[in-house]
Amino acid sequence: MKNIGIIIFLGLLAFSCLNHHKDEVLIVDSLPIKKAEYQKRIVGQLSGEFTLSNNTFIKSRWSKQERTLAKIYLKELIQSLNISSKEHNYTSPNLNPAIDLILEPFKGTNLYGILPATNNNKEYVILGAHYDTGKRGAPGAIDNATGIALIYSVVKELAKRKIRNKNIILVFFDQEEEELIGSKAFAKHLKKMKLDIHSIHCFDMVGWDSDKDNAMEIYSGSKSLIGIYKSVANRNNIPLKDIIINPVGYNRNATDFDAFVPAGFNVIGAGECYYHKDSTPFKDTPKDTFDTVNFQYLLSCSNFIEEVIKEIVSLP
Repeated sequence: MKNIGIIIFLGLLAFSCLNHHKDEVLIVDSLPIKKAEYQKRIVGQLSGEFTLSNNTFIKSRWSKQERTLAKIYLKELIQSLNISSKEHNYTSPNLNPAIDLILEPFKGTNLYGILPATNNNKEYVILGAHYDTGKRGAPGAIDNATGIALIYSVVKELAKRKIRNKNIILVFFDQEEEELIGSKAFAKHLKKMKLDIHSIHCFDMVGWDSDKDNAMEIYSGSKSLIGIYKSVANRNNIPLKDIIINPVGYNRNATDFDAFVPAGFNVIGAGECYYHKDSTPFKDTPKDTFDTVNFQYLLSCSNFIEEVIKEIVSLP
Protein backbone atom coordinates (compact mmCIF):
# COMPACT_ATOMS: atom_id res chain seq x y z
CA MET A 1 0.00 0.00 0.00
CA LYS A 2 2.88 2.34 0.83
CA ASN A 3 4.42 1.74 -2.60
CA ILE A 4 1.10 2.51 -4.30
CA GLY A 5 0.93 5.81 -2.41
CA ILE A 6 4.43 6.75 -3.57
CA ILE A 7 3.57 5.92 -7.18
CA ILE A 8 0.42 8.09 -7.02
CA PHE A 9 2.40 10.95 -5.46
CA LEU A 10 5.08 10.80 -8.15
CA GLY A 11 2.42 10.68 -10.86
CA LEU A 12 0.70 13.79 -9.50
CA LEU A 13 4.05 15.56 -9.21
CA ALA A 14 4.92 14.76 -12.83
CA PHE A 15 1.50 15.96 -13.96
CA SER A 16 1.95 19.19 -12.01
CA CYS A 17 5.39 19.77 -13.53
CA LEU A 18 4.06 19.11 -17.03
CA ASN A 19 1.27 21.65 -16.62
CA HIS A 20 3.71 24.19 -15.19
CA HIS A 21 6.03 23.59 -18.15
CA LYS A 22 3.19 24.26 -20.59
CA ASP A 23 2.32 27.55 -18.87
CA GLU A 24 5.87 28.91 -18.77
CA VAL A 25 6.71 32.07 -20.69
CA LEU A 26 9.80 31.21 -22.70
CA ILE A 27 10.55 34.49 -24.47
CA VAL A 28 12.54 36.72 -22.15
CA ASP A 29 10.27 39.72 -21.50
CA SER A 30 9.64 41.11 -24.97
CA LEU A 31 11.82 40.88 -28.05
CA PRO A 32 13.99 43.88 -29.02
CA ILE A 33 12.39 46.43 -31.31
CA LYS A 34 15.07 46.56 -34.02
CA LYS A 35 14.91 43.78 -36.60
CA ALA A 36 18.62 42.99 -36.47
CA GLU A 37 18.47 42.63 -32.67
CA TYR A 38 15.33 40.51 -32.42
CA GLN A 39 16.63 38.21 -35.15
CA LYS A 40 19.75 37.65 -33.06
CA ARG A 41 17.60 36.98 -29.99
CA ILE A 42 15.45 34.43 -31.82
CA VAL A 43 18.40 32.58 -33.35
CA GLY A 44 20.26 32.70 -30.04
CA GLN A 45 17.37 31.37 -27.99
CA LEU A 46 16.65 28.58 -30.46
CA SER A 47 20.30 27.46 -30.60
CA GLY A 48 21.31 27.63 -26.93
CA GLU A 49 23.27 30.88 -27.02
CA PHE A 50 20.76 32.71 -24.81
CA THR A 51 18.70 31.38 -21.94
CA LEU A 52 14.93 31.31 -21.92
CA SER A 53 13.07 33.14 -19.17
CA ASN A 54 13.00 29.97 -17.02
CA ASN A 55 16.83 29.81 -17.17
CA THR A 56 16.81 26.77 -19.43
CA PHE A 57 18.43 26.37 -22.84
CA ILE A 58 17.25 24.90 -26.12
CA LYS A 59 20.61 23.29 -26.78
CA SER A 60 19.38 21.25 -29.74
CA ARG A 61 16.09 20.52 -31.47
CA TRP A 62 16.69 16.88 -32.34
CA SER A 63 15.05 14.67 -29.73
CA LYS A 64 11.34 14.53 -29.05
CA GLN A 65 11.84 16.32 -25.71
CA GLU A 66 13.96 19.06 -27.28
CA ARG A 67 11.45 19.62 -30.06
CA THR A 68 8.65 19.82 -27.49
CA LEU A 69 10.46 22.69 -25.74
CA ALA A 70 11.09 24.38 -29.09
CA LYS A 71 7.42 23.93 -29.96
CA ILE A 72 6.35 25.79 -26.81
CA TYR A 73 8.78 28.59 -27.64
CA LEU A 74 7.59 28.85 -31.24
CA LYS A 75 3.93 28.93 -30.24
CA GLU A 76 4.67 31.94 -28.08
CA LEU A 77 6.73 33.49 -30.87
CA ILE A 78 3.73 33.28 -33.21
CA GLN A 79 1.44 34.70 -30.53
CA SER A 80 3.80 37.65 -30.04
CA LEU A 81 2.72 38.72 -33.54
CA ASN A 82 -0.90 38.89 -32.27
CA ILE A 83 -1.60 35.79 -34.34
CA SER A 84 -3.28 32.73 -32.89
CA SER A 85 -0.94 29.73 -32.96
CA LYS A 86 -2.33 26.43 -34.21
CA GLU A 87 -0.96 22.92 -33.89
CA HIS A 88 -1.08 20.49 -36.78
CA ASN A 89 -0.47 17.15 -35.10
CA TYR A 90 0.19 14.32 -37.50
CA THR A 91 0.95 10.62 -37.52
CA SER A 92 2.96 9.30 -40.43
CA PRO A 93 3.01 5.50 -40.89
CA ASN A 94 6.20 3.66 -41.76
CA LEU A 95 6.70 2.82 -45.42
CA ASN A 96 5.92 -0.82 -44.70
CA PRO A 97 2.69 -1.13 -42.62
CA ALA A 98 4.05 -4.30 -41.02
CA ILE A 99 6.78 -2.23 -39.37
CA ASP A 100 4.08 -0.31 -37.48
CA LEU A 101 3.53 -3.50 -35.48
CA ILE A 102 7.13 -3.26 -34.23
CA LEU A 103 7.94 0.44 -34.28
CA GLU A 104 5.62 3.34 -33.52
CA PRO A 105 4.57 5.46 -36.52
CA PHE A 106 6.24 8.87 -36.80
CA LYS A 107 4.42 11.53 -34.80
CA GLY A 108 5.07 15.25 -34.78
CA THR A 109 3.65 18.74 -34.69
CA ASN A 110 3.74 21.51 -37.26
CA LEU A 111 3.00 24.97 -35.85
CA TYR A 112 1.26 27.64 -37.87
CA GLY A 113 -0.67 30.88 -37.71
CA ILE A 114 -2.68 32.99 -40.12
CA LEU A 115 -2.29 36.71 -40.79
CA PRO A 116 -5.57 37.52 -42.55
CA ALA A 117 -5.99 39.65 -45.64
CA THR A 118 -7.38 43.12 -45.03
CA ASN A 119 -10.21 42.41 -47.45
CA ASN A 120 -12.26 39.35 -48.36
CA ASN A 121 -9.61 37.82 -50.60
CA LYS A 122 -9.54 34.02 -50.26
CA GLU A 123 -6.02 33.42 -51.58
CA TYR A 124 -3.22 32.29 -49.28
CA VAL A 125 0.54 32.77 -49.37
CA ILE A 126 2.47 30.31 -47.19
CA LEU A 127 5.88 30.96 -45.64
CA GLY A 128 7.51 27.84 -44.17
CA ALA A 129 10.70 26.74 -42.42
CA HIS A 130 11.59 23.66 -40.37
CA TYR A 131 12.48 23.86 -36.68
CA ASP A 132 14.13 20.49 -35.98
CA THR A 133 17.86 19.82 -36.19
CA GLY A 134 19.61 16.98 -37.98
CA LYS A 135 21.68 15.33 -35.26
CA ARG A 136 21.81 14.97 -31.51
CA GLY A 137 23.72 17.91 -30.05
CA ALA A 138 23.42 20.09 -33.17
CA PRO A 139 22.36 23.60 -32.06
CA GLY A 140 20.98 24.35 -35.54
CA ALA A 141 21.69 28.08 -35.52
CA ILE A 142 21.92 28.35 -39.30
CA ASP A 143 19.98 25.13 -39.98
CA ASN A 144 17.35 26.35 -39.44
CA ALA A 145 16.87 28.97 -36.74
CA THR A 146 17.80 31.54 -39.39
CA GLY A 147 14.85 30.48 -41.57
CA ILE A 148 12.51 30.90 -38.60
CA ALA A 149 13.92 34.36 -37.80
CA LEU A 150 13.50 35.40 -41.43
CA ILE A 151 9.85 34.36 -41.57
CA TYR A 152 9.09 36.02 -38.23
CA SER A 153 10.51 39.35 -39.41
CA VAL A 154 8.70 39.21 -42.77
CA VAL A 155 5.33 38.53 -41.15
CA LYS A 156 5.96 41.18 -38.47
CA GLU A 157 6.46 43.80 -41.20
CA LEU A 158 3.54 42.55 -43.30
CA ALA A 159 1.25 42.92 -40.27
CA LYS A 160 1.89 46.68 -40.36
CA ARG A 161 0.49 47.09 -43.86
CA LYS A 162 -2.92 48.69 -44.23
CA ILE A 163 -3.68 46.66 -47.35
CA ARG A 164 -2.98 42.96 -47.76
CA ASN A 165 -4.79 41.35 -50.67
CA LYS A 166 -3.85 37.84 -49.59
CA ASN A 167 -3.87 35.83 -46.38
CA ILE A 168 -0.48 34.81 -44.99
CA ILE A 169 0.19 31.49 -43.29
CA LEU A 170 3.48 31.14 -41.44
CA VAL A 171 4.35 27.55 -40.62
CA PHE A 172 7.23 25.90 -38.79
CA PHE A 173 7.68 22.28 -39.90
CA ASP A 174 8.64 19.41 -37.64
CA GLN A 175 10.88 16.51 -38.74
CA GLU A 176 12.30 17.98 -41.94
CA GLU A 177 15.50 16.13 -41.14
CA GLU A 178 13.61 12.81 -41.22
CA GLU A 179 12.64 12.61 -44.90
CA LEU A 180 10.48 15.77 -44.75
CA ILE A 181 7.84 14.05 -42.63
CA GLY A 182 6.41 17.30 -41.25
CA SER A 183 6.16 19.24 -44.50
CA LYS A 184 4.75 16.24 -46.37
CA ALA A 185 2.06 15.95 -43.70
CA PHE A 186 1.33 19.67 -43.98
CA ALA A 187 0.98 19.40 -47.77
CA LYS A 188 -1.74 16.79 -47.18
CA HIS A 189 -3.30 19.03 -44.54
CA LEU A 190 -3.51 21.91 -47.03
CA LYS A 191 -5.22 19.64 -49.55
CA LYS A 192 -7.79 18.65 -46.94
CA MET A 193 -8.46 22.29 -46.03
CA LYS A 194 -9.08 23.05 -49.72
CA LEU A 195 -7.55 26.51 -49.49
CA ASP A 196 -6.90 28.64 -52.53
CA ILE A 197 -3.07 28.64 -52.39
CA HIS A 198 -1.39 31.36 -54.42
CA SER A 199 2.14 30.20 -53.58
CA ILE A 200 4.35 28.49 -51.02
CA HIS A 201 7.76 29.89 -50.06
CA CYS A 202 10.19 27.68 -48.10
CA PHE A 203 13.35 28.96 -46.39
CA ASP A 204 16.17 26.73 -45.24
CA MET A 205 19.54 28.03 -43.96
CA VAL A 206 19.97 31.79 -44.39
CA GLY A 207 23.11 32.60 -42.42
CA TRP A 208 26.30 31.90 -44.38
CA ASP A 209 27.89 34.19 -46.98
CA SER A 210 31.63 33.57 -47.15
CA ASP A 211 32.19 35.78 -50.22
CA LYS A 212 29.97 38.56 -48.77
CA ASP A 213 28.04 39.16 -51.99
CA ASN A 214 24.57 38.85 -50.33
CA ALA A 215 23.57 36.31 -53.00
CA MET A 216 20.60 34.05 -52.47
CA GLU A 217 19.80 30.77 -54.10
CA ILE A 218 16.28 30.08 -55.34
CA TYR A 219 14.86 26.87 -56.76
CA SER A 220 11.49 26.41 -58.39
CA GLY A 221 9.58 25.15 -61.38
CA SER A 222 7.36 28.26 -61.34
CA LYS A 223 8.30 30.86 -63.96
CA SER A 224 5.98 33.41 -62.35
CA LEU A 225 7.56 33.14 -58.90
CA ILE A 226 11.10 33.13 -60.29
CA GLY A 227 10.16 36.24 -62.28
CA ILE A 228 8.95 38.11 -59.19
CA TYR A 229 12.05 37.18 -57.19
CA LYS A 230 14.36 38.25 -60.01
CA SER A 231 12.52 41.53 -60.54
CA VAL A 232 12.82 42.48 -56.87
CA ALA A 233 16.44 41.29 -56.75
CA ASN A 234 17.36 43.47 -59.72
CA ARG A 235 15.85 46.54 -58.06
CA ASN A 236 17.89 45.89 -54.92
CA ASN A 237 21.13 44.67 -56.50
CA ILE A 238 20.77 41.24 -54.87
CA PRO A 239 22.53 38.48 -56.84
CA LEU A 240 20.20 35.52 -57.39
CA LYS A 241 21.37 32.06 -58.36
CA ASP A 242 18.40 30.16 -59.66
CA ILE A 243 17.86 26.45 -60.13
CA ILE A 244 14.95 25.65 -62.41
CA ILE A 245 13.44 22.26 -61.65
CA ASN A 246 11.09 20.10 -63.71
CA PRO A 247 8.03 19.27 -61.58
CA VAL A 248 7.20 16.24 -63.74
CA GLY A 249 8.37 13.14 -61.92
CA TYR A 250 10.13 15.26 -59.29
CA ASN A 251 11.31 13.10 -56.39
CA ARG A 252 13.79 14.64 -53.96
CA ASN A 253 13.90 14.70 -50.16
CA ALA A 254 16.50 17.37 -49.37
CA THR A 255 14.46 20.29 -48.02
CA ASP A 256 10.84 21.21 -47.27
CA PHE A 257 10.41 22.72 -50.73
CA ASP A 258 10.66 19.20 -52.14
CA ALA A 259 7.53 18.09 -50.26
CA PHE A 260 5.25 20.50 -52.11
CA VAL A 261 6.39 19.97 -55.70
CA PRO A 262 4.83 16.50 -56.25
CA ALA A 263 1.63 17.76 -54.59
CA GLY A 264 1.24 20.29 -57.41
CA PHE A 265 1.64 23.51 -55.45
CA ASN A 266 3.11 26.73 -56.86
CA VAL A 267 6.25 26.64 -54.70
CA ILE A 268 9.69 28.21 -54.47
CA GLY A 269 12.60 27.56 -52.11
CA ALA A 270 15.24 30.07 -51.05
CA GLY A 271 18.27 30.32 -48.82
CA GLU A 272 22.03 30.65 -48.78
CA CYS A 273 23.84 29.19 -51.76
CA TYR A 274 23.89 25.52 -50.75
CA TYR A 275 23.99 24.10 -54.28
CA HIS A 276 26.40 26.82 -55.41
CA LYS A 277 28.95 25.94 -52.72
CA ASP A 278 28.63 28.96 -50.42
CA SER A 279 26.89 27.38 -47.46
CA THR A 280 27.70 26.53 -43.85
CA PRO A 281 30.18 23.65 -43.49
CA PHE A 282 28.75 22.97 -40.02
CA LYS A 283 25.33 21.66 -41.02
CA ASP A 284 24.09 18.87 -38.70
CA THR A 285 27.08 19.21 -36.35
CA PRO A 286 27.68 20.67 -32.88
CA LYS A 287 29.51 23.53 -34.62
CA ASP A 288 26.33 24.98 -36.17
CA THR A 289 26.36 27.66 -33.48
CA PHE A 290 25.22 31.24 -33.01
CA ASP A 291 28.69 32.68 -33.60
CA THR A 292 28.86 31.19 -37.13
CA VAL A 293 25.78 33.14 -38.28
CA ASN A 294 26.33 36.12 -40.57
CA PHE A 295 23.53 38.27 -39.20
CA GLN A 296 24.09 41.05 -41.71
CA TYR A 297 23.44 38.50 -44.46
CA LEU A 298 20.32 37.23 -42.65
CA LEU A 299 19.06 40.82 -42.43
CA SER A 300 19.76 41.45 -46.13
CA CYS A 301 17.91 38.28 -47.14
CA SER A 302 15.01 39.10 -44.82
CA ASN A 303 14.59 42.57 -46.29
CA PHE A 304 14.68 41.12 -49.79
CA ILE A 305 12.10 38.42 -49.06
CA GLU A 306 9.93 40.98 -47.28
CA GLU A 307 9.80 43.08 -50.45
CA VAL A 308 9.03 39.99 -52.56
CA ILE A 309 6.10 38.98 -50.35
CA LYS A 310 4.82 42.55 -50.12
CA GLU A 311 4.70 42.65 -53.91
CA ILE A 312 2.77 39.37 -54.01
CA VAL A 313 0.21 40.39 -51.39
CA SER A 314 -0.30 43.68 -53.26
CA LEU A 315 -1.50 41.80 -56.34
CA PRO A 316 -5.28 41.87 -56.80
